[in-house]
Amino acid sequence: MKIQFRAAVLGAGALCLLLTACGNSSDATTQSAVSADPAAKAALAEAKAVYAEYSAAKALEPIPPLKSAPPKGKRLVAVACNFPTCASVADGAKAAAQALGWNATVLQHDGSPQGYVSLMNQVAADPPDAFVYVPALPDSSMKEQLAKLKAAGTKISEVSPLEQPGADSAVQAVVLGKQDVTQTGKILGSAVVADANGATDAVWVWDPSFANSWSPMKDAFTKAVESAGGKVGVLEASVQGIGKTVPAQITGYLQAHPKTKYVVTPMVDYQSGLDPAIQAAGLQGKVKVISRATNQSILQGIKNGTDWAGLAIELQAVGWRAVDQLVRLEVGMPLGDRADPVGWQQIYLKSNVDQAGAAPEPPNYQQLYTTAWTGR
Repeated sequence: MKIQFRAAVLGAGALCLLLTACGNSSDATTQSAVSADPAAKAALAEAKAVYAEYSAAKALEPIPPLKSAPPKGKRLVAVACNFPTCASVADGAKAAAQALGWNATVLQHDGSPQGYVSLMNQVAADPPDAFVYVPALPDSSMKEQLAKLKAAGTKISEVSPLEQPGADSAVQAVVLGKQDVTQTGKILGSAVVADANGATDAVWVWDPSFANSWSPMKDAFTKAVESAGGKVGVLEASVQGIGKTVPAQITGYLQAHPKTKYVVTPMVDYQSGLDPAIQAAGLQGKVKVISRATNQSILQGIKNGTDWAGLAIELQAVGWRAVDQLVRLEVGMPLGDRADPVGWQQIYLKSNVDQAGAAPEPPNYQQLYTTAWTGR
């Protein structure tokens, strides 16, 4: 799956501690290579700053109040895939709609083109007032369905778009768009560089079928690692093999590329079954893994010391953010920067994982949105 940040203010002492802990300062070869290359030295310094910022506690950005009371009784439909991260978005949208007094329906597809087209046809045949969806195909394949929704006056927000909506698009707002995933890639790359204290080898694991959504993330990650003198390999792994063939693909790559120290993926689902596979391959303690959209299982692994880090993003909160866009459109408010925002993100490590609470989501986000909508 393809979400402006507010920098956390850290005291000089806390910042120093975070930067000191970013990597192994005893690696004389890395230190000397960084010192000899001003550009790599600058890239390492930037990576450490980003790592420190996003390892600090992050709050959701202020949410402006609505200009008028939100309408009641609107009908919202959410379409999403059946992966856990995807399902969380739809669940969040449903909860947000219910908080507004709207009727909400969630429809899930199996990720196949046929299943997705069938659901989009179903929605277009009975247009709702508001629609939020996670696409399985580019919008250029759904022109007829989206045109019907636009003609019916449906307000539309797209989550993790596979194509950037054009000026004539029926889509009026996006979440987890290009700006957001670009920042994600920079954070992931910065975490790797800072932890390694400079140049290192990493592998980016992804399904190129989602290139339109994930390429900005991949490019930003690669830039961050390579700017510090590191190398990035690419492993293509279909999402259909998650929890099945993917663990063996990753361990096979690591065995064939023993210099690789970091595995990075665009969604945490890729880590399903990976820990046992790494242990079985004798690679435990030799590689570190970090994924976007981390979950409770990875957070528990961080607590236990079996996992290094996880990058949390808005998941159920994405649904709330999308509904926030839709209700603003309903009351006639211009979205401005909220039409394609960079959302909340947080790196969790052993040092701060207890801050995550019951779920890795923005603190108190439901109340913040509800207050912006109702004043209560």
